[in-house]
Amino acid sequence: MTELKELIVEEKGAVCTLTFNRPEKRNLLTPGMLLELSTQLERLKEGNKVRCVVIRGSGEKAFSSGYDISALGKNDMIENHEGKHPVSLAMKSIENFPYPIIAMINGHAFGAGLEIAVTSDIRISTNDCLFGMPPVKLGVVYTYTGVRRFINLIGPGYTKELFLIGSPINAERAERIGLVNFAMPKSKLEEFTYNIASDISENAPLSLKAIKEMTNVWQRNQILNPKDEELIRKLTTEVQDSEDYKEGQRAFSEKRKPEFKGK
Repeated sequence: MTELKELIVEEKGAVCTLTFNRPEKRNLLTPGMLLELSTQLERLKEGNKVRCVVIRGSGEKAFSSGYDISALGKNDMIENHEGKHPVSLAMKSIENFPYPIIAMINGHAFGAGLEIAVTSDIRISTNDCLFGMPPVKLGVVYTYTGVRRFINLIGPGYTKELFLIGSPINAERAERIGLVNFAMPKSKLEEFTYNIASDISENAPLSLKAIKEMTNVWQRNQILNPKDEELIRKLTTEVQDSEDYKEGQRAFSEKRKPEFKGK
């Protein structure tokens, strides 16, 4: 087992577990953690030994409560929109990993943490988890590629519900709308997840790679034309430069409800 500062990597045969290791911060995602996730997936891909990856959070409170807002920079939203940000790079590395990735959601999943789960190929959670996408409560606009992942998984109606209301949903509803594949008691989560990971790892490698890539090809074809691309960039810039965005950051750090003014 190799222990890194913010990520724990454990390989057992053809299954590898990547654990977000900030339990005291409910596994908030830092740029370093996300870049390390990308690095490890690239290493595993080159080794061609691992046939299934399990992503989880340390502790029992959270899979990941999202991106660490204290690490937000001035141009983060535009960089994420353009695919240059650690968040977008991590999602791309999950998509590009040739074999299945399971999100073992052992606690609450919010924001970028939930997007990591959605980007994974299979999602298994405890039945007491909460799931939420709170960007609108922080004055942030999410990336088109991120929203598209949710649309591809649960459809536009439920995606709008998650993003426009911004309030969390429970595991029962998450399973019902297809946000997670399985929800179960915490005592059964680990055994169930690793049984599936073991089953996957014993399947034909070329078949696994082909099925995952076929699905990815369809998802990647939901592309924007140049006019829509420019519109989304313009909207993202407006949000990033707004007073509401600054107010959202201040309110979060001061642990109070923000007062948005639409400016």
